[in-house]
Amino acid sequence: MRPLKLTISAFGPYAGKTVLDYEALGENGLYLITGDTGAGKTTIFDAITFALYGEASGDNRAPSMFRSKYAAPETPTEVELTFAYAGKTYTVKRTPEYQRPKVRGEGYTMQSAEAELRYPDGRVLTKTREVDAAICEIMGIDRSQFMQIAMLAQGDFLKLLLATTDERKAIFRKIFRTGLYQTVQDKLKAEAGALGKQIEAVKASLRQYVDDAAAEDGDVLGVTLAKAKEGSLPTGDVLSLLQKLIEQDEAAEERLRTLKTQTEEELKKTELELTLIERQEKAEKELAIKSASLAEEEKNHDGLQKAYEALKEKAPETERCADEKSKLEAELPRYDALEALRRKISAAGQRSEEQKGTLREKTAAYASEKQEDEALKAELKTLSDAGETKQRLLSEQEKTLARQKEVRALSLKLKELRAAARELDRLRADYIALSNESTKAAALYEAMYKAFLDEQAGILADALADGQPCPVCGSLSHPHPAQKSVSAPGEAQLKRAKETAEAAKRASQEKSERCHAQQAAVSALQNSVREQLGALDLGCGTEDAEAVLEKQAALLSAALKELAQKTAAEDARIARKARLEQLIPQKEASVSALKTETESLEKEIAGLEAEIKAETQRLESDRQQLRFESGTAAAQRLRSLADTIAGMHKALTKAETEYRGSEKRIEGLRAELRSLKERREEKPAHDKETAVTRRNGLAEEMNRIETASKIVFARLRGNRQILENTQKRIGDLDVLEQRYVWVKALSDTANGTIRNKEKIMLETYIQTTYFDRIIARANTRLMAMSGGQYELKRQTEAEDKKSQSGLDLAVTDHYNGTERSVKTLSGGESFKASLSLALGLSDEIQSSAGGVKLDTMFVDEGFGSLDGDSLDQAVNALVSLTDGNRLVGVISHVSELKNRIDKQIVVTKDRQGGSRISVQT
Repeated sequence: MRPLKLTISAFGPYAGKTVLDYEALGENGLYLITGDTGAGKTTIFDAITFALYGEASGDNRAPSMFRSKYAAPETPTEVELTFAYAGKTYTVKRTPEYQRPKVRGEGYTMQSAEAELRYPDGRVLTKTREVDAAICEIMGIDRSQFMQIAMLAQGDFLKLLLATTDERKAIFRKIFRTGLYQTVQDKLKAEAGALGKQIEAVKASLRQYVDDAAAEDGDVLGVTLAKAKEGSLPTGDVLSLLQKLIEQDEAAEERLRTLKTQTEEELKKTELELTLIERQEKAEKELAIKSASLAEEEKNHDGLQKAYEALKEKAPETERCADEKSKLEAELPRYDALEALRRKISAAGQRSEEQKGTLREKTAAYASEKQEDEALKAELKTLSDAGETKQRLLSEQEKTLARQKEVRALSLKLKELRAAARELDRLRADYIALSNESTKAAALYEAMYKAFLDEQAGILADALADGQPCPVCGSLSHPHPAQKSVSAPGEAQLKRAKETAEAAKRASQEKSERCHAQQAAVSALQNSVREQLGALDLGCGTEDAEAVLEKQAALLSAALKELAQKTAAEDARIARKARLEQLIPQKEASVSALKTETESLEKEIAGLEAEIKAETQRLESDRQQLRFESGTAAAQRLRSLADTIAGMHKALTKAETEYRGSEKRIEGLRAELRSLKERREEKPAHDKETAVTRRNGLAEEMNRIETASKIVFARLRGNRQILENTQKRIGDLDVLEQRYVWVKALSDTANGTIRNKEKIMLETYIQTTYFDRIIARANTRLMAMSGGQYELKRQTEAEDKKSQSGLDLAVTDHYNGTERSVKTLSGGESFKASLSLALGLSDEIQSSAGGVKLDTMFVDEGFGSLDGDSLDQAVNALVSLTDGNRLVGVISHVSELKNRIDKQIVVTKDRQGGSRISVQT
């Protein structure tokens, strides 16, 4: 990339439009950018960088800071660069974001950032993002790479020379994008750490499992278990111990199970013996009771037999009642039919009355609906004009709102004017105070300056001697020599007075400029207020506008409220009209439906009355043919007969049941007496007391066995679970430890933490390849600039085994054959070494960026530390960069360079403010 023409407008210290013709410098060679401090030498490179990438060359200057403070308000801030690349010419133009005066009206507005790129074929891009992408595509590099290749700033490349391995690593990561390798390092380290934590967690859980293991009190294995809980037992021995504990408890559980079975059998035998003893005691008591019961039952049996025989003799009467019952049951369906007929007549009468009531309701509803229909139609006629005035009301409301908005805007503008006027008064007062201070400081300086000049004559007079010529007038006699003043100021005092006077003058001028700017703002606001007052036609001036506007705002608010009420009332009439237009057809349909329903009800009622008359005549004829008045009376007689028959059957059945039951009870008592007598003859093996004592002892033994079984069961279940969990966790631990071994090895290798080995990280190892190439390129220039004395060398080992290494830099002194740190170089030597390293880095970046070729470079300062010979060597090294049609610009204050470099861009400050550029070839 070669700049052809740079046009700067209101940019940095350049107030007006400034054009820098790079073609006047030729196609190659060195040129010097020189000028006053702060005049804007580095701003030239800022402008080029901004034109290409929309940013400054330094990170401490934002695009919003580019607006020149010396520029006239109407002068636009913009940069245009015409440059050549690969034989084609492009033009890029950019405008930063800044405050500019409004094109119409008073005040300022924000100028948006803009960009434009013109291709050789005339095609133009105008969107900022498109221009940014296109520049990167044309150049093949981004802003960061451009800064590293095209702008060599002393502070930056000296920093690279003296950096540590960690500092260089961060620099190269950004330049060569090696962050991917750092990510791999970090991921391996994180995974190794996570695996280590998982292993510790598994070991902790294993210790927790073993802590819960238990052994029988007094067991010799308890000592071994205690060691396991302390963590002093190998994992394999822990598993073996748990297995032995389980096997012992399983054997104990089996012994207790056998003992429990034997004890249960003995206890059952004793329980049976006690049951037999208790049965004999109970049999003696029951034998007497059952004998008495048998005698009583045999006596009662005779009475029950006589009652049963008496009831059997009443059988003929029961048969007569049964015959009558059968006849009456045959007639019952006729009573049911008669009752159904009565219900039918009653239902028809009830239906008739219901329909008559419904008819009355429908008739009333029909009259009411018809009346409502007529009322709705009458109301609709009164609303025939609804909606005609709404448009007029809306138009009035819109006009009133617009005027209210104008009144409010004018009120705000008036408040803004008052505040601006107050600020102007404050600024004027400040200006008067600063102006007075400036006048006093200037007068004091003039007086001191005059006194200082007068004092110079006294100083010369002290050196005069008769017969020797005066250095001013040449006279050999000195009749009236000047005398020194005791109160005359010294040169330092005079300098401080001058600086104070100039500072006071600058402060007064700045305050004056602010007063002028504020006065312009107040005038603009006054003009705007007068224009708006005239447009509103309020008939008042600026002085009494505030009160008039308040009154006008109140009137407008009241008018808007009244218009809103009228509009709402009109909306209600429109809505009511629409509702009536919906209701009336519905009401007409309802009236018609009610009329149809009343006519249908009248017909149904007439049919029901005819049916009732016919069925009533039939009912009377059927009733006269039956013995009873109603089915209810017949059913009552039927129930009476059924009750009589049932009572006879029930009494006979009861008597027979009681008689047969007595026979069975007698037989049963006799059988029980025989069984009791047989039971009394059985003889148990022990007496009752002995049997009870034996049973209690066996029960206590059972309790002891069950308690022991529960303890063994709980311990066995816990130890089995612990063994299962331990085996599973040990399997997990094996898998984790196997993975941890190789992941940790990879992490240590990638992060350079292998013991007693060089501390070189993977990313650093990758970067050493770039660094070696940079050093090789740098040494070709350093050897030339140092007269073959110095050569840079990458140190392969760190100063100690604990520090990271791989990117440390040393220098070889070929004059004495020593190798030492680059930090021991002098200022001039450091400049030559750092410049060589920066140039080597620039070459390497261009190579790694796909062969990018920049035909222009800038080197910023640093030459002041060089002696004459070193300066010649540095200039020669820079001249070597110009091979192949490359221009190299040197930004420097060093006066010797002005005599060595013919081509110059001279930047000077104007007394009126700002800077200007001239090209000397």
